[in-house]
Amino acid sequence: MTDFGLDKLQQPRADASSLMARGCQSMSHTDRRMENNAWQNTQKGERQAETQHQLCVPKHSSEILSNLGDFQFLFIDLVIILIIAFTMSLNAAWKELVWRRPPSSLISGPLLFSVLTQILTCLAFQVLAFSLVQKQSWYETWTPQSNACNSSRPGFYRSLNVSMSVDHKNIRNYENTSLFYVSSFQYLVVAIVFSKGRPFRQPRYKNWPFMVSCAGLYSFLLFIMLYPVPAIDRFLEIVCVPHDWRVTLLIIVAANAVVSFLLEEANERWGATFLSHLFCQRNKSPRVLYSQLALELQDATDWPPKPSTVTLATNPVLCVSAPL
Repeated sequence: MTDFGLDKLQQPRADASSLMARGCQSMSHTDRRMENNAWQNTQKGERQAETQHQLCVPKHSSEILSNLGDFQFLFIDLVIILIIAFTMSLNAAWKELVWRRPPSSLISGPLLFSVLTQILTCLAFQVLAFSLVQKQSWYETWTPQSNACNSSRPGFYRSLNVSMSVDHKNIRNYENTSLFYVSSFQYLVVAIVFSKGRPFRQPRYKNWPFMVSCAGLYSFLLFIMLYPVPAIDRFLEIVCVPHDWRVTLLIIVAANAVVSFLLEEANERWGATFLSHLFCQRNKSPRVLYSQLALELQDATDWPPKPSTVTLATNPVLCVSAPL
């Protein structure tokens, strides 16, 4: 009798322990799921940014029949891309699960459409800078004796240009310098645009290493563009352009950032719907079996089947069955 009483007292405690264990397992599974969703979204953003970075150089070189200089490549790879690659993936997972799921493929339609729109945006602003620089009154085919900045600091820029030897690779010219400034900012803009927060990751402003890196890189690029340093210009093979044109490049960069953010926001909200209408896939049956079954069950009014009787529990001992 005593054993029976002890067993009855221990049973609720065991049930409570079992529920707590199941709850802990469920919480652990939820945390892992949120981390997995954040990781998949991070992979998507990094893949988008990497694709965009790889395509900036061909666009740059095809426009002026030239290419970036060796030290320009070194600056972009080691100072910009390397820092961004290490910091943009440090966003923590969002604090709760959401009904949406992260993209299951890195080559899905909305992702490719997002990358394509950003590529075309960068290309458009590079073409704009390339075309505008050739229409400036001071523009000419650059030579070591060229001095487009003679109105501000003639002695400084003349000594800088004369110290440069003849460029057989056609790296030092006004077009290359303008596109180097614009494309350097574009790397940062694309990285910030693709570093998304909700619903799978914490907002980008909570990733302080990424924000500090972007602020530092933006400050450095603005400094060398608006206040040129002779040693840096010689190292990066940058030529002199007037201050007014530098301000114009800053306006082009700002407009590029605004357009990139607006396009990515529009693609996030309406990209999938637009592609569905464009390729007439709105009413196409899903390829996954469970999705097909879910659609069939939505139209099935006789499922799940209704019970023929209802059991009413009046007390823990006696149960009465009543017909519907």
